[in-house]
Order: sequence, then C-alpha cells, then structure tokens
Amino acid sequence: MMPKGKKRTPEQWLALFEEHQSSGLSAAEFCRRNDIHPKTFSAHKAPWNKENKASTFVKVEAQTPRQRPSTESALSPIQLSIGQLQLTLPANTEPHWLGLLLKGYQS
Repeated sequence: MMPKGKKRTPEQWLALFEEHQSSGLSAAEFCRRNDIHPKTFSAHKAPWNKENKASTFVKVEAQTPRQRPSTESALSPIQLSIGQLQLTLPANTEPHWLGLLLKGYQS
C-alpha cells in the first residue's frame, strides 16, 4: 500500500498498467486489490493507452478488379467443411452473403 500523499513515479504507473493488463482483472477489481482510487488509475492510464494501443484499423489499398471468366462453368464451386458440416455453394455466391453465413455459424 502506498502511504497517503506519496506520489507514484511514471515508472511505477507503467509497472501497474502492465501488471493490470496481465492480471485479467477488471480495472475496478485491480484498483480495489491495490488500494488505488479507480478515477486516479484511469486518469494516469489514459495517456498510456493512447500511446500503447495499436490501431484497430487496417490499411487497405484498392486495386482494380480482375476480369471474371465469361462463363460460370469455368468457376469451381465453393466448398466449406466445418466439423461435420459440409456445404457446397455456387462460385458466384456473393461474398457478403458468405460472410453472414459464416458469422451466423460462429454464433
């Protein structure tokens, strides 16, 4: 426990943030166990989060679409095997529909 009026150094805060991250505890529970006021913890952690979190966005570069074969018979069907489930779909199945199907199966 930290004595009242004693300030933590940036290095001590960094160690606490890393300990919290690896603990698997909620911020509230971590603060309770370490006798830290949750608002103080959040206020010190906000700049650290901003610097250390990787962006959830992925850069994508657009490319010109490829020419599709003129006949559908030239395309192979899409075959999915997930566990005991086996599904064959036409090659021209829209990607959006396929994504919804897979997302629904994961649920």
